[in-house]
Amino acid sequence: MKKNAFLTFIFACIPGAGQMYYGYMRRGLSLITLFCVASGIGAIIPPVLLAAPIIWMYAFFDTYDLIRYLVSGSPKPDDFIWGDRIDLGRFKAFTPRGNRIIGWVLVACGVWVLFDSWIAPMLYDLLDSVGMAYLYYNIIGQLPTIIVAGLLIYFGIRLLNRTAPSQSDTAAMPPYPGGNHDDPDQPL
Repeated sequence: MKKNAFLTFIFACIPGAGQMYYGYMRRGLSLITLFCVASGIGAIIPPVLLAAPIIWMYAFFDTYDLIRYLVSGSPKPDDFIWGDRIDLGRFKAFTPRGNRIIGWVLVACGVWVLFDSWIAPMLYDLLDSVGMAYLYYNIIGQLPTIIVAGLLIYFGIRLLNRTAPSQSDTAAMPPYPGGNHDDPDQPL
């Protein structure tokens, strides 16, 4: 199935369109849906907007990855990114703390929406009444940056404080399924 290279590039620049151009309708639909949802939620909660370029880049490179599989003669199946149906039990098994992560993300989004729609306007009125409206823009305008920077610092410190696994911990790990690499006759 020979397709036009220029049209492939143009469609690859649109999340999901490149996949659909090559006949992967479900995969393309799921990517455009994820992109639109991230953009829509990002309009309400600006930090979520960071997911949109990540989805866009994934969709772009996924188009060329699908082409590579098509050319090799072993095409990927046309499935939704999230599977045939959304199974939160499978997500929970994939991430051991799945419910906690989802819970904290929902709490953070709810707090942000309440702050942005209720507390921030009251804070503006208060600061404007005392003639310090400029302070509102300096605080509220930088709040997402301060929160993201604080989270990066927090998780960076947590990673730095982790101890390296001891020899007894690494000895308890199962062997690599590739075989025994101590044997010089066996290829790596």
